[in-house]
Amino acid sequence: MLNKEIFEIIEELYSISQRTLHELETAKIFKVNRNEFMGNVAHELRTPIFAIQLSLETLLDGAINDEKVNVDFLSRAFNQTKRLKSLVDDLISISKFETGVKMSKRYFGISNTIHKTIDELNALAKNKNISIEFDSSVANGVSVFGDEERLQQVLVNLIDNAIKYTSKEGFVRVTLDVKEKEVIVNIEDNGIGIPKKDLPRIFERFYRVDKTRSRDIGGSGLGLSIVKHILEAHSSQIKVESEESKGTKFEFSLKR
Repeated sequence: MLNKEIFEIIEELYSISQRTLHELETAKIFKVNRNEFMGNVAHELRTPIFAIQLSLETLLDGAINDEKVNVDFLSRAFNQTKRLKSLVDDLISISKFETGVKMSKRYFGISNTIHKTIDELNALAKNKNISIEFDSSVANGVSVFGDEERLQQVLVNLIDNAIKYTSKEGFVRVTLDVKEKEVIVNIEDNGIGIPKKDLPRIFERFYRVDKTRSRDIGGSGLGLSIVKHILEAHSSQIKVESEESKGTKFEFSLKR
């Protein structure tokens, strides 16, 4: 009897020690991830802040009185404030998703939401003579279940990226595959594509395939991470296929 009790105590102590080791390891990983995240945030914030500071200093040093350049420097500062706001907005979104933001789910017409998204981004596409193709006839009257506002955020991020990384005269194509219990959404382009080695990491926070090119184009580096969080909250996963110089296709499904 005594041996049994001793054995049970030893087992309990072993179990406690294993849990403690696991918690310590988790805390260690969290600290590393947190430090890395904070370093990335500081780096991303520094670039627009420095650009704004430089433009304002130039204006204060006398350029404000030069009509040939003052508007140019003000425009640069204004554009960087928009970039800064975009980064802060995305950081707030990431924080909300990681702490379990509540979704407002209901049935809504998926075709209407896609049309609204395309209308928002058409001007950006037209500036590059890029066509956005979408045939809504296959999904007329079809509703999906989810948070329409958040899912539109997914569509905006994916279509906006497709436009940014597609050359002039290219195309972005949105297609729907309606199944009995789900609708599969595909967003495809014939842009620059993503190198195979980068594909497993593109949904990481702040991960950029081409850092210089990405910053020139704009964006916070958080868009695809936000997409992943939103879709996971809808019990869906984002899939990606890509080939350099040929294009990229993202795919996800939504419940009917």
